[in-house]
Amino acid sequence: MKRLIHLAAKLYPGPWRARYGEEFEALLDDLGADTRMAFSVLRGAFLMQVQRWQKLGAVAPVALAAIFAVSRWVGQRPYITPGTHQVFRMDSTPGALLEFLVLLILLFGVPISLLAARGRWVCPCIAVSYLAGVALVSLLTPRKIVSVGDSYCWDLWCVGIQNVIAAPQGPNILYTAEVSLFADSATAEIQVTGQPKQFFYVVDEQGRRFPIRVYSSLADATVTVKPGDQAKGSLTFLAPAGVRSLYLTGDIPAPLWVSLYFGSDLNPLHRRTLLRVV
Repeated sequence: MKRLIHLAAKLYPGPWRARYGEEFEALLDDLGADTRMAFSVLRGAFLMQVQRWQKLGAVAPVALAAIFAVSRWVGQRPYITPGTHQVFRMDSTPGALLEFLVLLILLFGVPISLLAARGRWVCPCIAVSYLAGVALVSLLTPRKIVSVGDSYCWDLWCVGIQNVIAAPQGPNILYTAEVSLFADSATAEIQVTGQPKQFFYVVDEQGRRFPIRVYSSLADATVTVKPGDQAKGSLTFLAPAGVRSLYLTGDIPAPLWVSLYFGSDLNPLHRRTLLRVV
């Protein structure tokens, strides 16, 4: 019972134990050990922890409300690229390095913290802080709209819309977007086949999706794009005539950890980059 009481005493907040811990331990030794004492110590630890978190709980709703208010304000002010044949990238290279560093710290830190008497909360705090930082950056990053003439890179895949042709078809309009695909690498190659039709689609200002009907390449059916080269092609889709704005986007296949990079466009909280069609 005495051991149980001393374990319950360790549940008191750290600052309180640092100041009164020795005196409290001596008092427990003098009073003796029984079930009533164990319950009293456990109850005191619980109440002090509740009071500690109540202070944070009073601030947390205000902080969350402020974050979402700023996120909404940022979401209404997208960044539009100039359309001067520039290449814009998903900011994943620094984010990937930071994520690798955090994973490395956790890989070696977790076994050490489990064996150590202190510091067991260091690794969980690092992981939670990192994920909170990724979420915060994603919420406060404005949407990027890539104008016709510019290109955007998701990891190695880079796509740019060079020209758009519109042909009325009754109540709809048939759009043909001339695109170029290339690899954002000095060494890696990408294979261009019918895949663009599978994971690219078009959305309007209301979020409605319009599938790609035809992807046609000006070269062979399957093209290997080498570093420095481009594959020319076209994406054809049908949309109602009354639509004012159309954007090309897609669900780019990537490993799960790519969505946890700082600035990753594949993070579910990050506003998806759009390539302007109309």
